Amino acid sequence: MYTITFPDKTILHIEDSAIKKLFRYVQKHKADLEAGGILLGKRYQAREEYIVSDISEPDKRDIRSRFAFVRNKCSAQRIINQLWAESNGIINYLGEWHTHPEYNPTPSQVDKKLIKQIIYDHSNVFVKVFLIIVGTDQSLYIGMADSSTSNDITFSERLGEIK
Repeated sequence: MYTITFPDKTILHIEDSAIKKLFRYVQKHKADLEAGGILLGKRYQAREEYIVSDISEPDKRDIRSRFAFVRNKCSAQRIINQLWAESNGIINYLGEWHTHPEYNPTPSQVDKKLIKQIIYDHSNVFVKVFLIIVGTDQSLYIGMADSSTSNDITFSERLGEIK
């Protein structure tokens, strides 16, 4: 399990199984398309500590190209609803993930706009929304936006190549 502490002391744990799934979609070759989905997990009661226990994988209805990914909202919502029901209201949406065809990935303007929209329309259950971007070298950008303070993404940490 990987643990990240953000500047505001929010803690995010990412289970190994979720990391392994993320790495299935690394854009290793020039023909590889961006991939993405949603982060799924839970918040620990009474503290700002979250755990990503799973991710959704790309759906055939997603829009994918070498330099862009747009997930299908209906497919993602169906996954959220299913896991919410199966977990008796514990597992829920925590944020977004996708790949970038670059080393040491950073959020694009489109990524920032998406997170701001999620914060703005209150489509998330929790105050915090997380963003993971997977680079070609298996490095991870891990960011967070906090709707109680701002809709900007707070950079936490870039994990180097993980195997």
